[in-house]
Amino acid sequence: MVTNTMSQPTKLAVIGAIHVDRIAHAGRPILPDTSTPGEISGKPGGVAANIARALARLDCNPALIGCVGNDPDGLWVRKHLSATGIDVSTVKVLDGQRTGSYLALHQPDGSLHAAISDSEITQLIPKPVAGSLTPALEQAGIWLAETNMETEMLEAIAAAKGDRILAVDTVSSAKATRLLPILDKLDILFTNRLEASSLLGMDADAPAVDMAQALTAKGCKTIAITDGSRPLILSVDGKERVITPLPAEPKDVTGAGDAFIAGFLSAYSQGLAAEQAAYSGLAASAITVEATGAAPDSLSLSAIAQRLQSH
Repeated sequence: MVTNTMSQPTKLAVIGAIHVDRIAHAGRPILPDTSTPGEISGKPGGVAANIARALARLDCNPALIGCVGNDPDGLWVRKHLSATGIDVSTVKVLDGQRTGSYLALHQPDGSLHAAISDSEITQLIPKPVAGSLTPALEQAGIWLAETNMETEMLEAIAAAKGDRILAVDTVSSAKATRLLPILDKLDILFTNRLEASSLLGMDADAPAVDMAQALTAKGCKTIAITDGSRPLILSVDGKERVITPLPAEPKDVTGAGDAFIAGFLSAYSQGLAAEQAAYSGLAASAITVEATGAAPDSLSLSAIAQRLQSH
């Protein structure tokens, strides 16, 4: 069992994808084979970068481990991430490589219509090796990885973590199975119903509690299974809790899952128990979907406290 008994906030390191997000919000329903009036904006993105940005909003000053190209997008996003309070000393700038990008099309109600992710550069992140870790990884007590990286990299991270807490985000149904070889090495698993069903080979309509029990049987210690506006299933050492999400008026679902992870880990790094951390994650998610884009200006520790107090 991994218990969070830290007497002071622990450092966090986030490993994975760094993109430039280009987000389009349609002014009318998107139809095939024609253009649609709307607004397009560009922001830093990528699962790891979004989680790191949200953690920085929550005063965690995380380290970010990843790669960008030596191109205008890469130089811009690295500079921007540094300015938000993220340690980018381990963000490599690679010549001859294309910075990752994510393109999302949102319907007028904020729902995601379609998205494309270009994340090939993420596979070039150097593998950590126990005994020769970078200072950022050495000093971090919690590592958060995500499945934009291939199984080989995830296995290397699990092998190098030592007694640190390893948390992982499944990211998508297509990539979740990359975690199969290291499920018993995971201290915290963040997933959703569809991703969990893919990871387990279970029917997506199976109860999320059953999925949590199956993941526990495979060695996961703490599991958080989100399901949109439906209840969250939190399992800690085989004990499941059903937690109702906080009310929100969605404007943009981009980054909702990333915000949940950041809110959870921010609270957890302060020594709070997993259930308390889950509520902080749900508050962070609710705040984020009511704004535009991942890690919005409205996300802060005080905003989370206010949202929890009003719940």
